[in-house]
Amino acid sequence: MSLRVLIDAHLIGSRETGNETYTLSLLHALSQLPGVKCGAAILQNTILPEYLSDVEPVQLRSYSNWGRILYALWIASRDWHADILHVNYVAPFFASCPIVTTVHDVSFKRFPEFFSPRDRLLFATLLAATLRRISAVIAVSDYAKQEIVEVYPFLKDKVYVTLEASNPMFGLVHDEALLQSVRLRHGIGSDYILAVGNLQPRKNLLRLISTFDRVRREVKCVKLVIVGKDQWRFSHIYDAVKNYSLESDVVFTGYIPDKELVLLYNSARVFVYPSLYEGFGLPILEAMACGTPVITSNTSSMPEVAGDAALLVDPLKEYQIEKAIVRILSDPDLSKTLTEKGLKRAAQFSWQKTALDTLAVYNKILNHRYE
Repeated sequence: MSLRVLIDAHLIGSRETGNETYTLSLLHALSQLPGVKCGAAILQNTILPEYLSDVEPVQLRSYSNWGRILYALWIASRDWHADILHVNYVAPFFASCPIVTTVHDVSFKRFPEFFSPRDRLLFATLLAATLRRISAVIAVSDYAKQEIVEVYPFLKDKVYVTLEASNPMFGLVHDEALLQSVRLRHGIGSDYILAVGNLQPRKNLLRLISTFDRVRREVKCVKLVIVGKDQWRFSHIYDAVKNYSLESDVVFTGYIPDKELVLLYNSARVFVYPSLYEGFGLPILEAMACGTPVITSNTSSMPEVAGDAALLVDPLKEYQIEKAIVRILSDPDLSKTLTEKGLKRAAQFSWQKTALDTLAVYNKILNHRYE
């Protein structure tokens, strides 16, 4: 008899890149394991991607967040006869089975100023209530687990680590015509530095833009390409580009699908991820899998993810970011070394292992329940 796992997948199609990517990847990997039947709790009119053909769509009876939390997930888990309900962050008030929640990070506690008043209220009330009644919490890195337990010490024996991985579609692309086409599509006529992340303060893009203003004086004919959709206080980033007169040198692509993102990674000279705080930092592995040299922050989970395959910098010190970028752009041997190390590092992570570790969490709480 199969273990029936219902995953809250209401974010599918929302372009909430990090959490949506996690949900899609976990659904796919779990559904490939023997003895596991996965259901995806989705909003009405949502269509699951073709590669999730082994996942059963379970339509929620509400479009609203409150309806989903108050009754829709509970009804869905009951009617689908779920053995486990797995959510991101906030769980329903009731469920007919044990609940597992993935808490990707506690940035809302560490950097509350980076969140809208609505989001701060949501985390302060609904998440706190969720964590008091769930059976297990999944953290996506050892650092994230440490942070969760520090903020919520009553969870000490309920937090388990399951590392993320890049999607297998992220890899080397040798078709120059494809690479050239993505550059033309976005008006990138020269070498470029790539940054990926939604336009929000935590991603530290203001410092990156300021740094780039100096880099372009040392390295000619280079652009900065920023991939990500507008979020909380995004207008400050556009204002910074205008203030430095960088309108012709900084390209904003907005949200783009992964198939296109793969090409942008492959075509970039260097990938810079100077985030102030991450629970994991998936773009680091995506860039490495595409053979792109990586610069990232020496804070939170990022050293854990990058290992020795990236240049680590203090995200608050622009001169360190600048020095690292110039080093890679001007040193082909260093660039090659980082590419080789990055490919090996990315290969150490897989969603199959993530799924197996997650399944172990499910089995542990179910076995404990019936002891």
